[in-house]
Amino acid sequence: MNTAKEKIFANAFNQPVQIGAVSLKNIREYFGSFEEAWKAPFFEIKKIVNNKNLEEFRQNIDPQKEFEELKKEKIDILLFEEMPEMLQEIYSPPEILYIKGNFPSKESTRLAVVGPRKFSSYGKESCEKIVRELGASDNDFVIVSGMASGIDTIAHKTALDNKMKTIAVLGCGLHESVVYPPSNLRLFREIIEKEGAVVSEYPLRMKAALFTFPQRNRIVAGLSAGTLVVEAPQKSGSLITASLALESNREVFAIPGNIFSKNSEGVNKLIKAGALPVTSSDDILQAFGMEIKNSTENEFLSPEEKNIVDQINEPIQRDDLLRKVKLPTSELNSLLSRMEIKGIIKEIGGRIYPA
Repeated sequence: MNTAKEKIFANAFNQPVQIGAVSLKNIREYFGSFEEAWKAPFFEIKKIVNNKNLEEFRQNIDPQKEFEELKKEKIDILLFEEMPEMLQEIYSPPEILYIKGNFPSKESTRLAVVGPRKFSSYGKESCEKIVRELGASDNDFVIVSGMASGIDTIAHKTALDNKMKTIAVLGCGLHESVVYPPSNLRLFREIIEKEGAVVSEYPLRMKAALFTFPQRNRIVAGLSAGTLVVEAPQKSGSLITASLALESNREVFAIPGNIFSKNSEGVNKLIKAGALPVTSSDDILQAFGMEIKNSTENEFLSPEEKNIVDQINEPIQRDDLLRKVKLPTSELNSLLSRMEIKGIIKEIGGRIYPA
């Protein structure tokens, strides 16, 4: 089979919105290839796809021209047999995946990080903490999310800020004119510039729709060895992603939340159902059988440094830390600088975090 030609005709069959992954699979399996299906008489195709407009569509589209437009946009195609095995194993896997950027190597560990569009400061800080810690570990983690506003965006940005690769799975095509949400167009470009990837199963200029986001979630979960749910109300797309991960026998992690918060209802319910609670990256590393940095390194800290570490179990403002440790400002500033150089702490936006 000529894979290059297959991609031309797979892309052509994928243009009508009414033809999804199941129909594409049926076409491929019945005819043996998309190229043969494109040449077949319409009465044969009607046995597989119940779409009365398909014949008129076939007569009015130039498969080669459509494919050339993808090449102009520097978009690659993965057919089903070329996709990562993890993605092939899910329920209703995509038949075609469009990729812009650099798809990470097989050696990397892909982790989905999901959460609501409306997040709390706790959700934001905990997402940043876990992703940052994974980036500082000696493991090649790639953060996968859906580039929605909210926790998805925070996960992608934190990964990029910590020199990690990230994959954004979109619920629309990959042409810049349809990127959703439009406010994330800069993020879309940055992911590509920093050697990550944006991917979609939808035609180049297809706009996002209500049905595309739940479908997108199965790819987020399918690409990943595990899914971390940061926050989730009772009815949340994040819970859909988590359930899809469970169905595919993937790890599901959840950050425990405030019992009085609506945004914690979903994650706390997940934990009751058996999701692994996560309070640091060590919980994720342990679940994947990865080496955890030796926690005894704190034994080599000075008493003053130990005192600071004891005060930053949660992110803390520099002024608040100053009041707690009761050191002169100049001495604290000097200590914090040395500790940041050693990789013990990080300071971001005036807040002190454990590294």
